[in-house]
Amino acid sequence: MTDSSANTARVSLRTLLWLAIGILVTLFAVSTAFSVYGRLAVRASVDDLSEQLRPAQRAVAELTTSYVNQETGQRGYTLTGDPQFLEPYDAGRRDAAALHTRLDTLLAEDAAAQAALQRTAEAAEMWRTRAAEPQISARRDNASEPDRIQSTTATGKELFDDLRTRLAELSARTDVLVTEQVERVHSAQALANIATVVAFVLAVVTAVTAVYLTRRLLTRPIDRLLADIGAVAGGDYGREIDTDGPREVAIIAGAVDTMRTSLLAKNEQLMAAERARARDDEQGRMAADLHDMTLQRVFGLGLALTSLGVRHPRLSADLDPLIDETDSIVRGLRAVIFDLTGSDAAARSGEAGSLSAAVSEIVDNSAAALGFTPDVCVEGPVDRYSGSESGPELQAALREALSNVARHAQASVCSVRVTAAADGLVLTVSDNGTGIAAGAAHGDGLTNIRRRAERLGGHAVFRDLGPGTAVEWAIPAPEASPQVTDRPPPGDE
Repeated sequence: MTDSSANTARVSLRTLLWLAIGILVTLFAVSTAFSVYGRLAVRASVDDLSEQLRPAQRAVAELTTSYVNQETGQRGYTLTGDPQFLEPYDAGRRDAAALHTRLDTLLAEDAAAQAALQRTAEAAEMWRTRAAEPQISARRDNASEPDRIQSTTATGKELFDDLRTRLAELSARTDVLVTEQVERVHSAQALANIATVVAFVLAVVTAVTAVYLTRRLLTRPIDRLLADIGAVAGGDYGREIDTDGPREVAIIAGAVDTMRTSLLAKNEQLMAAERARARDDEQGRMAADLHDMTLQRVFGLGLALTSLGVRHPRLSADLDPLIDETDSIVRGLRAVIFDLTGSDAAARSGEAGSLSAAVSEIVDNSAAALGFTPDVCVEGPVDRYSGSESGPELQAALREALSNVARHAQASVCSVRVTAAADGLVLTVSDNGTGIAAGAAHGDGLTNIRRRAERLGGHAVFRDLGPGTAVEWAIPAPEASPQVTDRPPPGDE
């Protein structure tokens, strides 16, 4: 798996944070829900107990009291005939009716209590219609019939005992409901306490887990990354960067490791460039010494031999091989200088410094061989070609052209014109000598002049002026010339 795919497969820091937040929120929500549920259950149970069951329990006791008051008032009126005893009876009836209505509402959710309440109402109605009301009517209608009163009294006692039994059942049922509700309150309270404890335990476990995962997944990778970065910043470029951790940390570590590798490569390049620069400086110094101390002297020797041949034609047969050998030595030395420095170093080695100065120096040096000093004309920004390959090539072409004039033309006048323009550089060397014979093949000198122009994207033209010869050597400006990677073969001058 590549580093990029491995980083993609890693969990991102944002995902880890959202996951941690999600877990914390979920645990908090669950624990809160349990706690709230427990509290609500306690509250609901307490509300049921305080608002329904306890009032129902008290209402049953009050209902029992109301029926006892009815029975007491009915029995007192039956025995004494005093109407005042009917007041508790009538009040008990009103209270019983109201309490039945209230209990019917309070006990509506419990079928057993409703059944007990229904049986109590039926027993009370039976006691009232079959015993209490007949006895009160009998006493009110005819107080002198004790036998009638005595017979209904026995029936009333049995019916009221049944009513007492039904009231006891209703009271027992309400007591059971109250007891059960109290147990529910206790259970709900215990559940709420458990939920609180569970929430606390979950919070502690979550905190411990969060601290552990944070140290393992975030803090430690970042600490290792900082240590590695510090070591690399201190110069330990060979230390690899640990890429463990979340995706963002791995990406940063990968970028730092790439930078470390790049620094290593750049350091190697700088060291290689420093070695190359030192070598180039030494080679440039050697080339400059070779050019200043040897090449110019050999070139001057060739011109002197040429001048000697012109003055003493009978020695030409002996001098021509020496002149050719001198030219060969010059070409060989120039090839050596080119190998040592290249075109830029050749320009730096001072092909006579500026190009215009170099042209003047070459013309002055040729005066001894020619027997006269050629005319020189420099036009335009010639010196802007001094630092390019064009300058050394023009100087070589000029030497070759002047050497040909001295050796073959037998001229008495020679002019040199160098013209620089925006589109290129032109060298023209003309003389009034014998010219170029019709059908004559070009020698090595003219061929070398043409090659130098063509290598820079230019051309060379040789015209017979009758009398005399004109050599026109032209090249385009460096920025307009095509890129040429080859260099002239050794000895092309």
